Amino acid sequence: MVEFIGGEEVESIVHKVAYIFDPSDDEDDQGLSGAAEGGAQSSQSGSARNKSRKHGRAENRTPKSKKRRTAAKSKSKGDDDDDEEDENDYENSLSAFPALLQGREAPEAVGRRRELYSSVWPKLDDRIQTVLQRSNQATLSAVMGFVEKPIQSKIPAAFVILGPAATTDMLLFRQLATSLADSEQSINQAAKASNNNQGRCMRRMARLRAAEATNLRAALKTIVQVASSSGPSGASNGNGDAPDEEDVVAHNGNKYLSYDLEAVATAINSDPSATTSSRIVVAFEDSEAFDAALLADLLSFLHSWLDRIPFVLLFGVATSVDLFQARLPKQAAHRLTAAQFDVAPSSAVLDRLVRRAVAASDVPLRIGPSLLRSLAERQDEQVTGVSVFVNSLKYAYMCYFYANPLSVFLQDVGNGADTTVQDAFLQSPDYLAAIRQLPSFRRHVEELIAEGHIGVAKQLLGDAEDEQQHLRHAVSEQLQYQRNWNKRLARALQVASASGVFANQSFTELYITALEDRRGGNEDGFTLDDDGTSLAATMTSAIRRMSSAELITMVRRLAAAVQAGDADLALDAQPADAEDLPDKDMDDVHGTHWAALPATLLSIAEQIEELQKKLEVSHASRARQRVMFIKVASNSGSSSPGGGGGGAPQLRSKYTAHNKVLRTTVVAQKVQLSRDSMALTEEDQAFTELVDKTVAAITSVVDVEPVMAVAASKASAQQRIQAPRSQLWLQEIWLYDARTPYRDVFIPRPGMVVERALARPHDYLACECCKGTGASHKKKNGDNNVAESIKRTMPATSILYQLYLEAGPLINVADLWEAFQTAVSDSGNGQTNDKDAKEGEANKDNNGDVADNGEDADDEDTQERRHLVQFYQGLSEMKTLGYIKPTRRKVDHVAKIKWL
Repeated sequence: MVEFIGGEEVESIVHKVAYIFDPSDDEDDQGLSGAAEGGAQSSQSGSARNKSRKHGRAENRTPKSKKRRTAAKSKSKGDDDDDEEDENDYENSLSAFPALLQGREAPEAVGRRRELYSSVWPKLDDRIQTVLQRSNQATLSAVMGFVEKPIQSKIPAAFVILGPAATTDMLLFRQLATSLADSEQSINQAAKASNNNQGRCMRRMARLRAAEATNLRAALKTIVQVASSSGPSGASNGNGDAPDEEDVVAHNGNKYLSYDLEAVATAINSDPSATTSSRIVVAFEDSEAFDAALLADLLSFLHSWLDRIPFVLLFGVATSVDLFQARLPKQAAHRLTAAQFDVAPSSAVLDRLVRRAVAASDVPLRIGPSLLRSLAERQDEQVTGVSVFVNSLKYAYMCYFYANPLSVFLQDVGNGADTTVQDAFLQSPDYLAAIRQLPSFRRHVEELIAEGHIGVAKQLLGDAEDEQQHLRHAVSEQLQYQRNWNKRLARALQVASASGVFANQSFTELYITALEDRRGGNEDGFTLDDDGTSLAATMTSAIRRMSSAELITMVRRLAAAVQAGDADLALDAQPADAEDLPDKDMDDVHGTHWAALPATLLSIAEQIEELQKKLEVSHASRARQRVMFIKVASNSGSSSPGGGGGGAPQLRSKYTAHNKVLRTTVVAQKVQLSRDSMALTEEDQAFTELVDKTVAAITSVVDVEPVMAVAASKASAQQRIQAPRSQLWLQEIWLYDARTPYRDVFIPRPGMVVERALARPHDYLACECCKGTGASHKKKNGDNNVAESIKRTMPATSILYQLYLEAGPLINVADLWEAFQTAVSDSGNGQTNDKDAKEGEANKDNNGDVADNGEDADDEDTQERRHLVQFYQGLSEMKTLGYIKPTRRKVDHVAKIKWL
């Protein structure tokens, strides 16, 4: 990676942190947690292998087996050194956290930010890995069962539908490789324990990619290398690299070519008793990218060895099996006996990750709705894998702890000493001043003044000791309130997701809605707008429209969900008796409502069932009376009364649609239509009261913010004065919702970056000699003359880019050279800055001539040659960047190209 960074070391580390965690296909071999280290090690080991192959034949000839063991030892030692270097680099990158607050941040605060990141993210990463491991458990079990089946005359082939993200997410292949290694180890240990002299079972997995297996020989090399490895670790080493030597040494000392499957057959068939349980799984990760002819030849070759080597094929399909089968020749397709498997959808895995690693009540850092929506939209629009979401989440944590001085107040769940540390940092006046600069703090003070609490606002803003102590106490209370708010939000999400009202929304959308419902006019403020879009308003409307049977089902489901808890959201199960709840869950009104919610809902369900039974009994009694009246009327010959409607009776509330009637009134020869409510029976009135009681019980939990607030952007001045004060502020401490760093790193704009680097090189070089160039300089001086934006101290490519902007579609290279030479020459067009001019005048007074500052006194010929070299280098870089190209119209010209 070419870096235009100069100056301090901190800036270099920022760019390393920004780009070292970019998602790439190479990370699949190392896993999600070791992408950066794995990439460094693979590049180093690859260069070492190339060097050994290049210079290996010039060394003294030694037996290849001995030579191989020595190389293995040295490679193991080198891997240890690489691990130590990676650990040192990681520690150095963490120790390079800059001192914030304009350099006044204490070293203890810098160390705390570093320690918080190193303790918070590993815990979160463990949760993420657990979710990923469990996401494809059903598919993994089915594929392993397919691998265990006896092999017949055709090659078993498993078609795994990975979906559009097949090229970026190979989680199932990594899990399958691990399962094969574990099964091999367990089978061998069981055979060794039973002492039945059974041979050693071999289960390997060779992962092939179209970019690495470009021909039949390269594919066979990978299969032989993995299958003939000495341990189960080779199952996950299918990276397509060729072996270190041309020959592969089998266990019996025979030598085979690196692409000869006889080595694999000899290793497997050394003991026939172990052949039936051995498996060589060949995984085609991007099967659609393979050439059809190459794939057909490879299938034919593997089928010819099927009687000696138990092959099982695994195809990763991104489109469909029908489209993939259409690309295969019929002869190759007839050699396969296939089965189709589906992996868990990436959206389901993403929802589980958000539920476990973002929305859980014990997650200290809250990801804001804007950033989370950007991450979710990128998953859908760009069809990226789950690993990209994990990398983006990690980068958000890195940015937060690296650049936010108030992150020292974030409390790591489970660490009771954090409160004492926070109180110690609050003693610093720098942190108090930083807190007073927060937008949420200013909004809080404005609300206090609007409510008439001017004395409290003065105490928050004053600099006296007692006033600063009041501010410290208010900040501590707000941090404790925020921790309770996290638990309330998790409870609201559990109730909302279990109710079934938001069945058409994913959990990620539900979480974003829950946060945005509480966002007011300011970006940092949370309010709950009663506009029908909040969780409480939506659930209230849905509950009121439910029938009695639907309401009973939902109420019992919610009671069971609350009692069972939610491990993903870090909500504990409730005991049978609410009095047995810990005191920490009963510390406020919300905790009391949460503890009483299951009993309240179950009581409501029982009362509704009793009303339903009472209504059914009353309906049956009226039906019997109607039958008796019909019999009497038929005997007497009179007409029977109408209105007997059949069907089971249903409870109605005043909110149901069929409870509304349309009335017609004629006034002064005009017809007026109006809606009115029908008269409710005693049972219906009681059911309406139960519906209102259900709404009150659920909204007391779902409505996380207990105080209603009016959004500043939608409220008038009188409404803002009368609006209650929000209890939630200082969100900048525990909420990260910045999208700019994420877009710059994970959604880069290379065109704009390259153009800015060429037009304003001092922004990247951090130098003063080139400052003042570019578009801003031209705009400031009021002219667009390109000569005014060129300085001879600029890089040659930047000077050529400025001349390129002023040229036409065809550029004469000779004219371009003359313009370049004029721009970089000492006296060319008077292009010397004020500092050079002053120094030149001083040198003229002292020496009698004008000498260039910092350059050697070379003659004109040497200087022209140097400038010509710079011109050719800059012209070559312009061609490499895609700005110019040769043209056949005029051989001494170059043509402009629109850079994409």
